[in-house]
Amino acid sequence: MRLCHVLSALVGLTLAVPAAGQVYIEGRVISEETELPLGSAEVTARRPDGRLIERVETGDDGAFEFIISKVTAIQIEAKRLGYKSNTTPLLHFDNHKFIQVEVRLDTDAVLLAPLEVVVWSGVDKSPLLDNYRFRKSVGLGTFITREDIEKANPTRVSDMLRMIPGIQLLGSGSGLHPVVQIGRGVANGCRTQVFLDGIRMPDPRLDDLVAPGDIEGIEIYKGLASIPAEFLTPDAPCGVVAVWTRRGGIIR
Repeated sequence: MRLCHVLSALVGLTLAVPAAGQVYIEGRVISEETELPLGSAEVTARRPDGRLIERVETGDDGAFEFIISKVTAIQIEAKRLGYKSNTTPLLHFDNHKFIQVEVRLDTDAVLLAPLEVVVWSGVDKSPLLDNYRFRKSVGLGTFITREDIEKANPTRVSDMLRMIPGIQLLGSGSGLHPVVQIGRGVANGCRTQVFLDGIRMPDPRLDDLVAPGDIEGIEIYKGLASIPAEFLTPDAPCGVVAVWTRRGGIIR
């Protein structure tokens, strides 16, 4: 494989004559593999101590040129995306006013920065939960959140409800699925309303309706003054328990 550069003094060319103390350098960047010129290559001229003199970009014909003043030697580096960069040895001008340089680049695999892919759920937040989230944010009732459920890891929904003051579980003996009853309803002889995803359930036994793993949140209202309009029915004074499911992959 040939080295990165070929030098030759050009004498008597019809180029403009450099001024005193200047050296005209022209060159090409080509592919070592195909012998074809490489356009859009970045070519840099530096002083022997590494300081930058000039940086240019090759045209479609791979050509570049420099007019160098007040130095007696330089190094030229060429690089291009998809190729290994290459640097000439230190080029001494001596008495030459014209220098021709050919820089050859080998192909190289390009290592790109790691690509981080963030995958968001393709399921939109359910509009059914918008009002639930709003009420939770302002604290209009008592709430059991998804985080609460995951932390407690209950076997049944009633296991979460029994931790809320003022709630009784009727018929909660061994082997029975209890009925949720808020204290006010027990005193007045009426049944606490149970809603599932906004629909009133005729059977208030929550353990038969939904499993803890399917629940996004539960809201509980013990008094008529705090019950939202969407849950107001003639039996609302007996209290309301509204359960919202995760709706197939809801992101909290």
